[in-house]
Amino acid sequence: MTGASRSVQRVALFGLPGAGKSTAAGLLRRTLAGMDRHVEVIKLAAPLYDVQAAFYARARTRLAEGQQDGELLNFLGSHFRTAAPGLLLEDFAQRAAAAELAGADVLLCDDARPADLDGLRDQGFTLVRVTAPDALRRERKAGRGDRRAGRDDHPTELGGDGVEADLVLDNAGDLPALEEQVVELAKRLPAAPAEQEAAEQVVASLVGLAREVITERYAENRHQIGAVVVTGDGRVFTGIHLEAMVGRASVCAEAVALGQARAAGAGDLMLALAVRHPKPSEERRDIKLVPPCGLCRELLLDYGPRVSTVVQDGDEMRVVPLASLLPHKYVGTKWPTR
Repeated sequence: MTGASRSVQRVALFGLPGAGKSTAAGLLRRTLAGMDRHVEVIKLAAPLYDVQAAFYARARTRLAEGQQDGELLNFLGSHFRTAAPGLLLEDFAQRAAAAELAGADVLLCDDARPADLDGLRDQGFTLVRVTAPDALRRERKAGRGDRRAGRDDHPTELGGDGVEADLVLDNAGDLPALEEQVVELAKRLPAAPAEQEAAEQVVASLVGLAREVITERYAENRHQIGAVVVTGDGRVFTGIHLEAMVGRASVCAEAVALGQARAAGAGDLMLALAVRHPKPSEERRDIKLVPPCGLCRELLLDYGPRVSTVVQDGDEMRVVPLASLLPHKYVGTKWPTR
């Protein structure tokens, strides 16, 4: 797989709840975007948030936008690290690599915890401590409106004081004061070349996932195509082709995967790929990478103008802009185009 080399910045913010990690990350994202960087926020605790969302959906209630259940997340954070040590960092590394493959050249983690800081540093992240006076921090935390507040003395929150940060943000003042520090911090962030080998491994992993999905669900004349879509923050969604007795009612695997992503609240489609499972009557039994069909090219570009796909070029897999496979896309009037 080939591609142009580029520099990547990886930044992880840590500090006690209420210190202002998310606020600082938002300011940093805006500042770096103004410097023509493609920034994505990658949540280390995404698996915990997924379980939290599933719990509240099953309980037939919902958390408000941005609201958290701190007590539940405390419990899940401890349990994940006990039941599956290393999972959070491994899952995070995969999503970070996928986000870079999808085009991000700055990755921000705004929910780092002390237990994970060594692992994040090993992954090339610059560690930024966000601090605030304790009384002010507690006031900010109380004002977030969480369903239940997490504990400052919970084991998942302890140990940060002993970590040597690369950079520090003092959030003791107002928002303009914090923004001024963030602007200066953005100028000091180190960058490193993106690793081509890592990108190749991510592509191979995504293709492998699509093959696994269709292998498990293949049914002749019903399910033949498996697809994977990746959003800007590195989340991965899968889908399988749905064949109908009336051909026009059939649904492509890419559309199913896209629906999964949209249902999860993802709106920044960045990469899509598909594989085809052979029929029992075919002599060759390998599951091949296939380009999206014309209808899927139209659909995917409607929801991700910057989306790329993976094509087979001889023995090599290449990531190419999907628009290059559909040079004269239809432009309608249903919604504003970007």
